[in-house]
Amino acid sequence: MAGTIWIPGAERITPSAPGGNITSNAPPRVVWHTTEADPGTSSVWSAMIRVLKNKSAEPQVLWDPLTDRLGQFMPLNVGGRALRNDGSTMTNRVGQVCIQIEVIGRAAKPFTGYWKPGKNFRAFMAAVRSWGIKEVWPAGPPPRFIASPPHNVPESPRSRTIWLNRGGHYGHSHIPGNDHGDPGGISTSALFAAGGTTPKELFTVGQYENLMQQIKNEGAATRQEVRRQAIWSLRYGVQTEDERARADKAFDDAIEAGKTLAEAIAAVASVMRPIDADLERRARKNG
Repeated sequence: MAGTIWIPGAERITPSAPGGNITSNAPPRVVWHTTEADPGTSSVWSAMIRVLKNKSAEPQVLWDPLTDRLGQFMPLNVGGRALRNDGSTMTNRVGQVCIQIEVIGRAAKPFTGYWKPGKNFRAFMAAVRSWGIKEVWPAGPPPRFIASPPHNVPESPRSRTIWLNRGGHYGHSHIPGNDHGDPGGISTSALFAAGGTTPKELFTVGQYENLMQQIKNEGAATRQEVRRQAIWSLRYGVQTEDERARADKAFDDAIEAGKTLAEAIAAVASVMRPIDADLERRARKNG
């Protein structure tokens, strides 16, 4: 499936070198990073470009969550450079596309708590959707980040099984072979709502149970973490098409009425189907 290569409205930024060719047939995905700098000024914007280029660690996309400024280093259909390799696996090139976005912000202060997403953020999310990337988090929501000493809560198992086989959205904190904790505990529901859509179904219950069993067999997650991830996916990943349409309309109506982003998200939440008791029971049985 071919999608958007250059995001409309994004500033073109010259990278230190062209992106890498992608030959992977794994499902397409997005990886969210934070730059560990404070957003909102042109001086920081320029500084982040210099830092990323000097480190040869450019993603495809750079975004400021306060100004909605959007830049693009390279086409979305080539590999970025913001991830370390996982042994012999070229992590930046896993997936039919592996779109990486550096958000100017800090992992310890989740950007969805103070951001002002606008038309450029929506353009980015539209470009992501054009590649058929599922609006789900296969490894669970990004864990909270504590700055001192630096660690995530809970620590991510960074499962290779998930990364190599499942498309969707990931945090840098989920990626095998990497040790960064960004983007921190961002609100995943706010992320999708601000992009003009809501989370979609990733797995049937049986498929998720099988995947969780694979993770447990790796020895990379505790029973409690397995159950947490399973229930999270079911709670936020299963809605009907009608409910998604109603949620989209609730969000749009709230924004057009001058409501805040938080109020718009609350309107979306009010029409999302509560988690089904049977799904929760089966997820708990697996954990």
